[in-house]
This record gives sequence, structure tokens and C-alpha cells, in this order.
Amino acid sequence: MNRRVTPQKRAEKKAREPFASLFRSDHAPKVEGGAAATPSDKRPDRGMTLGYVIGITLLIGVVTGAFVYHLGVRFEGVRLGYETSKARAMQTRLLLERRELRLELASLKSPGRVETEAREKLGMEVPDHDRIVPIGKKRKVVSVSGGAL
Repeated sequence: MNRRVTPQKRAEKKAREPFASLFRSDHAPKVEGGAAATPSDKRPDRGMTLGYVIGITLLIGVVTGAFVYHLGVRFEGVRLGYETSKARAMQTRLLLERRELRLELASLKSPGRVETEAREKLGMEVPDHDRIVPIGKKRKVVSVSGGAL
């Protein structure tokens, strides 16, 4: 059997060489100087192939996990953006409502309005001067007996 190594196979082998040491088991015979140490080394090493499959599978898993994590973070950012926008719209609406309520309160507290409401709804009138009792500071009662009560 004439086994001829094509340039394509040689290039594939060189491409695998940096990673071959990562997946080579300790019991596999070492290849030195480009020649196989034993005749069984001419067959493809199934352990190395299994190592490549496991390595590539792990790599794909890690990349997929990173991609899914990135998408999750991105979607959460978009959701929080919408939530923030709604909260700001509500804040603006509440500030306008507070301004309107303050204006309404100021108009309800005005003395003219209070007097009008008292006359119309409660039937109150301005009292005569003889009905007004002044309330001032309490006067101290001084006894004639010199303070002994």
C-alpha cells in the first residue's frame, strides 16, 4: 500500500499540532521527528478525535451561553427603558395635577370666597359690634388683702 501524504493533509496536521498536546492522553505514544514511534500510530488516534469533539462542544456551549446571556441583558435593558419612560410620563402628569390642585386650593382659601360661601351656604352674617367680645390677655386678679387668697 502506498500512502502518500498530500499537501492538504500535511496542512491539516500542522493546524492540529498546537492543540494536539491539549487532547493527547498520557498513555499515547509520542511522535518524534515526524516518524511514528510504533506502527499503530499510523492510524488516527480516537482519543484525540474524541478530545476535539469534547473541546469543540464545550466551546460551542460557552459561546452559546455567552450569547444567551448577552440577549438576556439586552432585553432587560430595553424593558427597563420602557419602564423608565412610563415612570417619567407618570411623574410629568402628577406634577401637572399637583400644580392644578395647588391653584384650586389657593382659590378656595381666598378670604372673598370663604365669606361668600359662609353667607350663601351657611347663612352667616357679619356680627354687630355689641355681639363682639374682645379676647385679649388675661388680667391678673389682684387681691385687696395683699396677695393672700
